[in-house]
Amino acid sequence: MSSPQRFDLSRDDPGRARSAAAAALAQGELVVLPTETVYGVAAREDLPGGLARLTELKSGRSSPFSVAVPSIEMLEARLLPLLPTARRIVARWWPGPVTLLLAAREGGLIGVRVPGHAFTRDLIADIGAPLLLPSANLSGRPAPIAAGDIDPDVLRQVSVVVDGGRAALGEASTVVEPRPGCLRVLREGVVSRADLQHHALPIVLVVCTGNTCRSPMAERLLARALRDATHTDEALLPPLVVSAGVQASAGGFASEGAVEALSDLGLDLSDHRTRALTPELLARADLVLGMARPHLARVGELLGPGAGPRLELFDPEGGEIDDPFGGPASLYRKVARQLQRIAGLRAAALLTPGRTA
Repeated sequence: MSSPQRFDLSRDDPGRARSAAAAALAQGELVVLPTETVYGVAAREDLPGGLARLTELKSGRSSPFSVAVPSIEMLEARLLPLLPTARRIVARWWPGPVTLLLAAREGGLIGVRVPGHAFTRDLIADIGAPLLLPSANLSGRPAPIAAGDIDPDVLRQVSVVVDGGRAALGEASTVVEPRPGCLRVLREGVVSRADLQHHALPIVLVVCTGNTCRSPMAERLLARALRDATHTDEALLPPLVVSAGVQASAGGFASEGAVEALSDLGLDLSDHRTRALTPELLARADLVLGMARPHLARVGELLGPGAGPRLELFDPEGGEIDDPFGGPASLYRKVARQLQRIAGLRAAALLTPGRTA
């Protein structure tokens, strides 16, 4: 292939650059495009010739390439409804440096990103079809952050190069799979794990009556079960677990029996402070787990009609958890052991792909 046609957006007409890039892509050819992370090499997803050329450039890479779109609406017909965690990421970081692995209607996952570079978004919108847009480098070589960094071996295989200046971020996108009960971070990039933990984690809300016994014990036991389950898989970010009571007042203490029962299981509940169940707290939750059916009924009343978090009993087998309040220490210990067993089941479900926990 002859030398590629080049456009410098600092001096050339962006419209001419878009037209040339679109024409090349329509012929199944490859085009180098700027993004805010690193430079990418693009092919039309809907043209087999472009995919073949891209696969050859990437040394026969067999894993699916992610797609770049100007907005999620371009893929709406192909995707299952977004999980709340995915919606939070989209709202905060798109357009931008996060690639989401999203569930497809026909099964499997599609990697999707809305690039932060306006030229590339406008080009995809003009074309009306997603682009495959991996980094513009050969396997094992650095991803270019400026047009001048692009490997000559790449340039020999592309038809158009659009120079948008030095990439603003200069680092690859973060790749995240939002699951119903957790996040799986396949590649940490511009957006860190800490950022995802702070802004995007699923929230599991455990509910009882006064938030002094059952729900705080379940909260601590489930959080520990999740930590234990993710200990050997650093890619998994477990959900945030919180608790509240449908009749609780804020700032109270856990019951003495609950503190002692959890101490027997190696957990400290002495720092727990009660939390009242509010519509605002429910609005942040992805999953509400009730100790008994009346708790879920009250949650439903607070939510009213329309969409809201999933409502389930803490026990996935449908059992209700007896209230130990005012009972002997032996009853608290019995309930704590029961909650510990159920917490293990819940943790496994929350971390399993495709499960609704």
